[in-house]
Amino acid sequence: MKLAEALLLRADLQKKIEHLQHRIRPVLIVAAGKQPQEDPVKLIAQLRDAIEELHQLVVKINKTNNTVTISGDVSLMEALAKRDALKMLSERLRNIRQSAQVNNFTDKDQVATIDIKKIQIEIDQTGRSFREVDSKIQEANWLNDLIE
Repeated sequence: MKLAEALLLRADLQKKIEHLQHRIRPVLIVAAGKQPQEDPVKLIAQLRDAIEELHQLVVKINKTNNTVTISGDVSLMEALAKRDALKMLSERLRNIRQSAQVNNFTDKDQVATIDIKKIQIEIDQTGRSFREVDSKIQEANWLNDLIE
């Protein structure tokens, strides 16, 4: 199984776990003398099995992420952390730019305390770096097998 397939399976398992949780809630308590529409014991067993399957899959994904390298000596795990950091920086810089622009237009006597053009240049560079790292990650996901 390719790493990308395992990531899709992980997402499916997370959705399944959430769905089971929603199915369990309404059958935990019923009126006296009534039967629940589904057996909560069976649903809880399915939940346990799905969580254990997710656990095993996540361990394999993490082992793979720590072993696979991209761009020479950078592990996939490090690239994922870099991508997350770039995304966070980009989002924060966009918020800062927006706040500086909004304040700049609310009162003509107010001025921005930062150079909005410089912030925009950094946003663009950060976005470009994010896309480059993300592209390498996606390529690695489809080229590498999941480590068992």
